[in-house]
Amino acid sequence: MTHSATYDRKAIMTAAWEIVRKANVALYGFRVIMRRALKAAWANAKHERAMEARQAKQEQASPAVARIQGAIDALEGKERWAQADYARIGVLRAALRAAQQPDQDASARSRHR
Repeated sequence: MTHSATYDRKAIMTAAWEIVRKANVALYGFRVIMRRALKAAWANAKHERAMEARQAKQEQASPAVARIQGAIDALEGKERWAQADYARIGVLRAALRAAQQPDQDASARSRHR
C-alpha cells in the first residue's frame, strides 16, 4: 500500500512535543497528553495539506469560479444570517455548479480520448 502524500514527521513530532510541554502532564499523565498531542498534530498536518490542495485547485479555476467561491466563503464566514443570505447562498451554489460544469465536461472529454 503506497501513499502519494508524504508528511514531514519531524515537524509533526515537534508540534506534538510543543503541545505536551504546554499541557498539565501531572494532572492527566504523559501517555494521555502525548496521545492527544500526536492526534492533534497529525490532524493539523492533514488539514494543512487539504488546504494547500484546495488553494491549488482554486488557482487553476476560472476567474468566474474563483469569484463565486469567494462570495460563498464570505457569506459562510458571517456570524448571523438574514433571510436574504439563505436565498443568496442557494443562488451562489447553483451558479458555482453551473460555472464548474464546463470545466468538468472538458476534463472528462480529455480523459476519454
